[in-house]
Amino acid sequence: MQVQRVWGADICRDGGSYSLCFDSDDGRWYEFFLKTRAFAQSGPSHESPVIYLGSVNDGLAVQSLTWQEAKAFIAPLSFDNARFEELRRIVDAEGGAVGNSHG
Repeated sequence: MQVQRVWGADICRDGGSYSLCFDSDDGRWYEFFLKTRAFAQSGPSHESPVIYLGSVNDGLAVQSLTWQEAKAFIAPLSFDNARFEELRRIVDAEGGAVGNSHG
């Protein structure tokens, strides 16, 4: 799967999940999703990334990524957006830690 164009990056209203929406070389759009663990007692701030066909709300997961795979996936991407940079920092920190500031 090759990203053709990133067209959105944002934080969700669920308490801190992050979303990166993009068009792929297969002509479809996908969502790279980092689910928050804001309400967990301990551990990283986010679960490992999952790529969904269309929206995460559609529930069509196509690929679960390790943190290393996620780093490689977003490394070549560029998008002038503060939320994208926050998402990149979370991935670089492999989920970060609960209580860490990402912005």
